[in-house]
Amino acid sequence: MTAGVCAEPTCPGFVETHSGSTFNLAALIHDKGSPAAALDDARRAVSRVNAGGGCGIFKDPAACEETLAVAKLAIDALEACTGTRSLSGSARKDPF
Repeated sequence: MTAGVCAEPTCPGFVETHSGSTFNLAALIHDKGSPAAALDDARRAVSRVNAGGGCGIFKDPAACEETLAVAKLAIDALEACTGTRSLSGSARKDPF
């Protein structure tokens, strides 16, 4: 094995929604220790919002929806760079 060669594709440093909201994916990966751990954390965070009643329970539902949109992009990017699929076995397409 050659030193410095990575078997998984490089994850993007940032993801951005069409409206311009960005998420620092590199920082999440760094904080969690790996792309797989970052993916698990992002999925848990979205699940907590959904389990708690979704964005309708927040004072600013539009801001929550935008946050979930950028979280979905982060999850999609992490799934792509880790080769991980959603529990259904296909790439996650939920609108969150």
